[in-house]
Amino acid sequence: MKRANLAGGGGGARCWFKFGNRGIDAEGAGIYGSQSRDDFDRDDVEQYFNYMGMLAVEGSYDKMEALLNLKIHPVGILLMLAASEGDRPKIEELLRSGAKYDISDVDGRTALDRANDDIKQFILGFSVQKG
Repeated sequence: MKRANLAGGGGGARCWFKFGNRGIDAEGAGIYGSQSRDDFDRDDVEQYFNYMGMLAVEGSYDKMEALLNLKIHPVGILLMLAASEGDRPKIEELLRSGAKYDISDVDGRTALDRANDDIKQFILGFSVQKG
């Protein structure tokens, strides 16, 4: 039986696909930007809530749970949270997936209401460009 020499013996791995302009990009590979609205669920909301440090700021999941209990689709909740954070890449991903920016929370606030002026313009501009 022959053993592989892993300590720099000239062996290597070959990659069978290409990235970027010469092959598959993240969107084309289905990694980013190719999700539909139904690909997002409650777990995505919780993960984003944790990832963005909202749990640390809020101290509990109460606000997240209140949004989830409104029966708003998770992609709409994610858009509200991303708008609050000014998270342009996430906002774009969510709008591409079919998120609607006019969904209201328990206080009647939409993603646009939660966003600063720059992010509002980004959302509206993206929506016009997409439409």
